[in-house]
Amino acid sequence: MTVAEDLRAFGEFEVGQSTASLWVFKKRPVTGKMNSFTSVSVLMSDALRQQLKELVSGYQARHTIADQYNLLSQPSEDGFLSVAREETLFQDLKQLVDQPLEECLVKNVKQLNNAAGYVLRLRHRESVLYCVTRTNADWATRKKKGTLNIFFREAGLDIMDSPSFSIARRFDFFVTGDHVFMTSKSAFESLLNHRDSYEEAYADLKAEPGFAAAIADLTPFDAFVGKNATQLRRMAVIKARGYYKNPNYMARLREINALRNWGIDFDGQGRIVATPETMRDIMHILLDHRLRSELSENEYDVQSTTPVRGE
Repeated sequence: MTVAEDLRAFGEFEVGQSTASLWVFKKRPVTGKMNSFTSVSVLMSDALRQQLKELVSGYQARHTIADQYNLLSQPSEDGFLSVAREETLFQDLKQLVDQPLEECLVKNVKQLNNAAGYVLRLRHRESVLYCVTRTNADWATRKKKGTLNIFFREAGLDIMDSPSFSIARRFDFFVTGDHVFMTSKSAFESLLNHRDSYEEAYADLKAEPGFAAAIADLTPFDAFVGKNATQLRRMAVIKARGYYKNPNYMARLREINALRNWGIDFDGQGRIVATPETMRDIMHILLDHRLRSELSENEYDVQSTTPVRGE
């Protein structure tokens, strides 16, 4: 199925007529020898089931476009980012939540502690829609030391003895057919381990002779990038685009840097000398995200670039 076909299937899915089940899952280290997740099913009240279905229907009404996922893209307000399901770890999670609900029911509250996320699984005839949310600070199944769980009832407050937690009024991504449709890129990457690929790409980049030939000292890069997900994504894009390997690009960089007074230094071999003060500029330049308007003659650092082709 194409992205367009799966997006249309998402919009046309009969949420109201579907059978719903709720699954809470945790993550395990990815080893290739076992499932990357563990999961238990949780019974829902009619009221909760209806609320979650209405939430899904709201996404169907508002999100009608899907842009291709890439390392620096972000979903629009009324659209998704899409990626092929086979490129993610979702198959591991799917194997768990496709099991019979009754055989996987939660047995005690400890199984819900420290959950990574939950899946609302909707089935209508032969179609299945998976609605996934990453848990956050609102997910609290443990009683906090020094506090009481209380709730409002009949003009007063009472103690809630049972552990409680909150379900967010959102879904971070949906899976239908052959594609993942995400509204939260960070949640998708966190749950399905896409961030790991960025770290691997950065490690590979630093080992490249071509990158070492363009950068005098990688220490400022390590300090600037660290474990920051956005910076790791940017380094992965720098590796994919490979401008640093193009002698003409690097020669133009030295020329324009002097002309525009960007303040980037180079050593005797023509390599970039990175400093904490110039790292932001260097990142934009290696991404080719520093642009000059032909209309205003202003310079801009942009988040992404789409080539403009003439007729």
